[in-house]
Amino acid sequence: MRLDHVIYGTSDLDAASERMRALGLEVRPGGVHEGQGTHNRIVPLGETYLELMAIGDRDEAAAHPFGSRVLARIEAGDGLIGWAVRVESVEAVAERLGTRVSTIRRAGLEGKLTGVEEALDEPTLPFFIQGTSRPGEGGAPELTFIEVAGDADRLGRWLDGADLGVRVVDGAPAVRAIGLGEQTFRP
Repeated sequence: MRLDHVIYGTSDLDAASERMRALGLEVRPGGVHEGQGTHNRIVPLGETYLELMAIGDRDEAAAHPFGSRVLARIEAGDGLIGWAVRVESVEAVAERLGTRVSTIRRAGLEGKLTGVEEALDEPTLPFFIQGTSRPGEGGAPELTFIEVAGDADRLGRWLDGADLGVRVVDGAPAVRAIGLGEQTFRP
């Protein structure tokens, strides 16, 4: 189990991309997520990445469990909305947590996910991903930390005790900040 990526929800992919470039970061093209009404761009951060995500089709997003949650979060304003952990077996995690397994597809890339709805509803928690492709590897700087607010014990149980070096602070469930090399990104 290891950190896979962090999601930054935005109402304007071009503006978010320029904000990342102003921080000295590379922004790669992404694509459209099939059936969920979202689209993205990728900011590579070593072995992880920051996913810039926006709504591409409002009606499609509103009708999808993931897309509707992203839509609601973006309507509240741009910001860090979620994070993902890479696992060997999504099915094993889903069985342990009692969560459903879904599939995400984008331009030839595919991954299996679990815990997505729970994680977007309670962003202290990550969702889990298993896939064969890595859209964000490479790039500098590396993701050096993630800071979330919420219940540290609940996060520990959700991660089955795995220590991913996530900073947990008091407050309402949220992704608060990420470390980009020596910089702290706190939207």
